[in-house]
Amino acid sequence: MSIYLILGMFLMEKNMMQIYKEQYPYGSYSVYGNYGSDGSLILSDYSYGSDVEDFWGNDEIEYYLIISKDEVPKFLLNCLTKGFNSEEKFDFHGLEKMCDEKGIKYTAHSYV
Repeated sequence: MSIYLILGMFLMEKNMMQIYKEQYPYGSYSVYGNYGSDGSLILSDYSYGSDVEDFWGNDEIEYYLIISKDEVPKFLLNCLTKGFNSEEKFDFHGLEKMCDEKGIKYTAHSYV
């Protein structure tokens, strides 16, 4: 995983489909998705608010999980299997763990 310091808001999610959003008293958590020009699946986990600032020293963090084009079908089938057989919500840590267990190649990046 790579962590990059960014200045200001990273606006990639403006071009992505919103998959999930949860509003909190002091911020929000959102997940966005899109396909890259190379056919990869790009998922963005975006959080902002005072709790994020207390932990990271910045009031926003964006985390990316990128599944290569050749791995997308395997990833999606495993997500469906997990989704139909679990009462837990998906989160990025759980998706990474699933990828590791199933041998699905991915990259991950964080922007604070």
